[in-house]
Amino acid sequence: MRDAVDGLRRVDPGYRKPRGKISFSKTEILHIIVAMVILSAAFSIMLRGSRLDQDPTTNMILIVGMCFILVICSFILHEFGHKFLAQRYNAWSEFRVYPIGLVITLISSVMGFLFAAPGAVYIRGDIDKNTQGKISLAGPGVNFVIAAVAIVIVLSMDSGTLVYAIFQMLAYLNGWIGLFNMIPIPPFDGSKIVAWNIPIYLTATAIGVIEFTIVWLYIM
Repeated sequence: MRDAVDGLRRVDPGYRKPRGKISFSKTEILHIIVAMVILSAAFSIMLRGSRLDQDPTTNMILIVGMCFILVICSFILHEFGHKFLAQRYNAWSEFRVYPIGLVITLISSVMGFLFAAPGAVYIRGDIDKNTQGKISLAGPGVNFVIAAVAIVIVLSMDSGTLVYAIFQMLAYLNGWIGLFNMIPIPPFDGSKIVAWNIPIYLTATAIGVIEFTIVWLYIM
């Protein structure tokens, strides 16, 4: 274990042996900021020319702000779900960007769709199969909770407002991200959840399917 800790310290000089508390290194904070900026820019590019962008009550500043909220409340909180639970299990857990993934994200947004692959949380430590399954479920679990809240809010609101559009996108993005990550094939979260507990995997996937179906039929 000492060798593993020493190796992590060489990779990240800011590394400290975890004590079950939530913490961020300077390197990780920088990577999170880069991912948030690139993702927000990609969302803004994709929305340019859309119905929302043409609405006279909105402008580019509002769209960028909305995209920033979407990024935090979908992609970033998904990764934080993994990170925070892993740290609670005394594991080293930090977010790192994928440089190629960031480029792909920007290129896809220019082409009119979004293939977001900004990065992932890396975990090191004495983690068994059961613990890994719980940590993997934390990411999609966060998305499913946010999607459920957004669905309830959207269905109780009148359409046509910026607030409605934000919660509409939150419902769609979180439903999609959560369900997509439940694919039971590596490197998706679903593969680790299946290896841990099949009934829990099926239950979580069913929740994702129901949420995304509601979003697709009644919200988008």
